[in-house]
Amino acid sequence: MDFDSWRPEDTARRFALMIGCSIGIFTFIALWLGLPLNFFLAAPAGAVVGAAVFFVSYPLLLAIYRR
Repeated sequence: MDFDSWRPEDTARRFALMIGCSIGIFTFIALWLGLPLNFFLAAPAGAVVGAAVFFVSYPLLLAIYRR
């Protein structure tokens, strides 16, 4: 894969997705195993946190990679 052919939007989107998925999965596991929270409540909470992190980190990373 040629990383030099990625546009700044591609790089920012891929890194934001990686960060959002990682934090969402961490939140899911922390809520499910760390707290006595039901699996079916922890899964949507992890998804919401992951999506929120994605939508916050994407514009920040896009601004960094466009410089």
